[in-house]
Amino acid sequence: MLLRKWMSRLGIGAAKIDLVLDSEIYKQGDVINGRYDIYGGTIEQKLKRIESDLVQTLNGKETHILNNCIYTASTVMAEENRAISFKCRLPEQLPLTDEKTTYKFVTKLIFENGTDSLDHDEIRVIPQ
Repeated sequence: MLLRKWMSRLGIGAAKIDLVLDSEIYKQGDVINGRYDIYGGTIEQKLKRIESDLVQTLNGKETHILNNCIYTASTVMAEENRAISFKCRLPEQLPLTDEKTTYKFVTKLIFENGTDSLDHDEIRVIPQ
């Protein structure tokens, strides 16, 4: 059991997160709906928070546009599967996706002790 705890702190057998969005293409000002799928690892782990940042990459420079954060004191049990709803609204004046401008959600599952779980999901912003 002790070995599993140390391995999960290194990210081996730790809980994982996946942001599942209803679509990959959105218009400026759209509401994005989806869910966080959380998959328990080999041991139970105490969560601190779930964060999703919408990151814009423009000519290689990253800028955080939105932050969605859920603070929690819950526990993810070993091999448990759980879903939590996700919703956010894109800014009305968000620049469109093109060859210089891209967008992605960077989602983190942050544990009380141990390594964070990361997920990346690209989206496209098109004209209204």
